[in-house]
Amino acid sequence: MKLYLAETQRLAALQSYALLGTGPKLAYDQVTALGSKLFDVPICMISLVGEAEQWLKSHHGTDLCSTEQSLSFCAYTLTMDEPLVVFDAPVDPRFRDHPMVTGEAGVRFYAGAPLINAEGHHLGALCIIDTKPRSAFSAVERELLGDLASVAITIMEKRRAGLLNRAIGGFANVIGLALIITDAEGRITFWNPAAKTLFGHAPSEVIGRPVELIIPERFRAEHAAGFKKVAAGCTSKLSGKSVELVAVRQDGTEFPIEMRMASWLGPAGVEFGAQIHDITERRQRERRLEHLAHHDALTGLLNRTGFRERLEECLGMHRAATILAIDLDGFKAVNDTFGHAVGDSLLQAIAIRFTALLEQTGTIARVGGDEFALLLTCREDVVAARQCAARLIEAFQEPFQLAGHNLQIGISIGIGLAPIHAEDLDELLLRADLALLAAKKAGGRCMRMFDAPLAGQLSARLAFEDELRVATERGEWQLFYQPQVRLSDNALIGVEALLRWNHLQHGLLTPATFLETLETHLVAYEVGTWVIDERCRQLAAWRKEGLIVPRMGLNLFAVQFVSGILEKTISGALEAHGLLPNDLELEITETIVLRSDDQVLSSLIALRDSGVHIAFDDFGTGFASLATLGQVPVTRLKIDRSFVRDLGHTPQSEAIVSAVVSLARSLHLEVVAEGIEDDAQRLRLLRLGCESGQGYLFGKPVSGIDHSWLQQLAA
Repeated sequence: MKLYLAETQRLAALQSYALLGTGPKLAYDQVTALGSKLFDVPICMISLVGEAEQWLKSHHGTDLCSTEQSLSFCAYTLTMDEPLVVFDAPVDPRFRDHPMVTGEAGVRFYAGAPLINAEGHHLGALCIIDTKPRSAFSAVERELLGDLASVAITIMEKRRAGLLNRAIGGFANVIGLALIITDAEGRITFWNPAAKTLFGHAPSEVIGRPVELIIPERFRAEHAAGFKKVAAGCTSKLSGKSVELVAVRQDGTEFPIEMRMASWLGPAGVEFGAQIHDITERRQRERRLEHLAHHDALTGLLNRTGFRERLEECLGMHRAATILAIDLDGFKAVNDTFGHAVGDSLLQAIAIRFTALLEQTGTIARVGGDEFALLLTCREDVVAARQCAARLIEAFQEPFQLAGHNLQIGISIGIGLAPIHAEDLDELLLRADLALLAAKKAGGRCMRMFDAPLAGQLSARLAFEDELRVATERGEWQLFYQPQVRLSDNALIGVEALLRWNHLQHGLLTPATFLETLETHLVAYEVGTWVIDERCRQLAAWRKEGLIVPRMGLNLFAVQFVSGILEKTISGALEAHGLLPNDLELEITETIVLRSDDQVLSSLIALRDSGVHIAFDDFGTGFASLATLGQVPVTRLKIDRSFVRDLGHTPQSEAIVSAVVSLARSLHLEVVAEGIEDDAQRLRLLRLGCESGQGYLFGKPVSGIDHSWLQQLAA
């Protein structure tokens, strides 16, 4: 293997000289003519040994141009580091039967010195041949033959260097990067066409001039000083690194560049090179991205990130601020009734109205779908806050004229002040949000300022959040399970996993007591991951007991959908417990659907395509439109228990159930009804076309240990 690798490398090195098959060259012929004269032989050759052929680059005294490698004396020379000498070939066991010896050529004497390049590769040989035998070939003669071989190698190396320089020169002339080379004094010695295009100077105008001509005048002295240090032997801290600088064109305009420098020892001493390209477009793109990162794409206002940075700056400089948390009253109804296009136009009009009302008195931001925030001043100003809030609420009594509609939108406002209510940014925002929540609970279209009663609510909320953290640390979460059946015969078609909190003091708590807070808590992701794994573990355990459960559904938190690793988490849990993707059904809520961005949708689509079922929970109770439903890759709709409860009592509920079932059929989706408590509801749902359901009629949610109901249904 080593021999094969060495031969492969030798042949690759030989190819780099591009000599095989080429015609005569005076420099080589002069060497062989000199060799013939020095050693008084009729024949002297420069032989290059390829894979199957020996090519004679110069052949003084013979018309032979090439031979098979097997017929070459020089092939033997390749294996040696010193000259090979054959005094009388017919009596040498290695060559006496060789065709060049027994044939018309009549070779008797041969001496060859290997051609060895700087990398140690044996490329061929410089050899002398005579038809007369010799009895001696002195050490001086051997040394002289080696010297001639070295001359031949030197000629070959110059050729290779010339090829490389021509290749580099050609590359430099067509490459899109500006390439500049200077000497140790900083004078330009090379300037490629891309440099001319970039800076406007022709090569004839810059060769020999200081490279400082492309540097703005205010930076030239510093550049020249640094250049002198490097030229004097100091190590350049910029060598091999990319740096961004300002350069100047021939017309005097400045622009940003990225430059990568290098230095080397050239024929005339130290040389410096730089590759340069214009990064004007990149800088513009970065500014656009920076703008997008801090501004809302729809309205052009600051987004949540931009607002937080502005508020943080304000608090850092003044330790005081007045903020208004603003929520739109009635926007969701408009969005659901007239569609997202009208809703987006309305948000843009609202942003314009805010901007016009505030003029230069505050910084307005859109921090959520229909949520806005206002940094009014960088000081605590109760009077200004109340006056501004009253003015905004009054201004929103005037409807918006859009798409031929009079759209009436109100606003609710919560006020927080630093340092009166909080000194920390997040605490201040939380207090403003609590004040906003109080305004919404008061009926909306009004303002509330954070006060003592709200402080009590905040303390209770913070204490509750601490309990959630402790519950997670102690493992107080538990899954309960409720069957889903086929309504025609009560056959088990699946199970829904429901989260419970086994509280140390208060006992078993349902989601109604903790879910709203848990969804926005830092432990939500950790709890959600546990739910996925525990659900898979329980399903696998049931199947080991011989209980056939077709699939299990579970709700996830919004934070899991935006984590970017939901697919990996689910596939890992399935694999760990020996389950398949179609064993799982994810139940997504309207909150997740309405907030779905491209990342969430792509994650849901990938899960659906892998075989995971996706159910839309409580469909029909909120603001999700049919257009939204068409974008989300659901496989089943869940009819909310409120419609099931009113079946037989209100015609509206029966009409809604019938419409959902028809919609599902047209979209090739399954339907399951929740909250079925008696057989009359089951029969009505069957008549309306709903084929599956869950509720107390079939079984209450119970722990995984207590599954007697499951044994009956899954038998």
